[in-house]
Amino acid sequence: MGLIDDFLAAKRARGTSEHTRAGYLAAWQAFTRWHEESAGQPFDPASVSSLDAAEFRRHLQESLKPSSVNTRLRQIKAVFAWAAQTGALERDPLREVRPLPEGEAPVRTLDRRALAALLREAQKGGGARDVALFTLLAQTGLRIAEALSLTWDDLIIRERSGSVTVRKGKGGKRRTVPLTLTARTALLAWREAAGAASGDPVFPIGARAVQKALTRYARRAGIEGKVTPHMFRHTFCKALVDAGESLDRVAVLAGHSSLNATARYTKPTEKDLEQAVSRLEWI
Repeated sequence: MGLIDDFLAAKRARGTSEHTRAGYLAAWQAFTRWHEESAGQPFDPASVSSLDAAEFRRHLQESLKPSSVNTRLRQIKAVFAWAAQTGALERDPLREVRPLPEGEAPVRTLDRRALAALLREAQKGGGARDVALFTLLAQTGLRIAEALSLTWDDLIIRERSGSVTVRKGKGGKRRTVPLTLTARTALLAWREAAGAASGDPVFPIGARAVQKALTRYARRAGIEGKVTPHMFRHTFCKALVDAGESLDRVAVLAGHSSLNATARYTKPTEKDLEQAVSRLEWI
């Protein structure tokens, strides 16, 4: 097995999600391809230097924004750091490589009108399943991987209450999120339409298919810019913060490991600023 294979096996043993492991693999493959083209010879991890990493960082800057560059660097650095710690390599050549400075941009959310338009298009194109999925994402803040891993045993749906349990969220954390009446109604409609039994997956669909459908619905709904499943999570967290909920409550519901991750939702969006200035209108 190669270095990356050993690294991914170690991550798998520690319970790292398939999605996260795929990110490590994609970053590593991009780095090795670039290194081979630059050096003109087969890739050898032991030959990598900090200068190589700096040059790769500069290469990424040509097509990616700073946050994306830093994500790639973190993924590659994790492999080299693990290799040095386990003795697979004598040294960590990326130890001193620093990330690019990046200003944290406000999160992009969906307002009520856009969300309603999306759900209307989902009802036309995908029916009860897509309506249930998007409603669940928007009203629980689940990550798409968490939602797609649910079985009906993870849901409790009663007339006056309900909840969804994420058994293994990011970092292996378990959490339970209450279900609104809107979410319970959409989920019940989907369960009835699907004829699902206990233990069946709630949403038998892949993440790529979800994104493809969401892009189609967003286009038909007239929503500008790319819409992703993660925007529903941003919408959930931002709505709670705007409603005055404390950051510690939002953090628990969202499964954040740090309040710093939740605090980003206090940063005003472009629409927030537009609404603030509109209050000064004279006519």
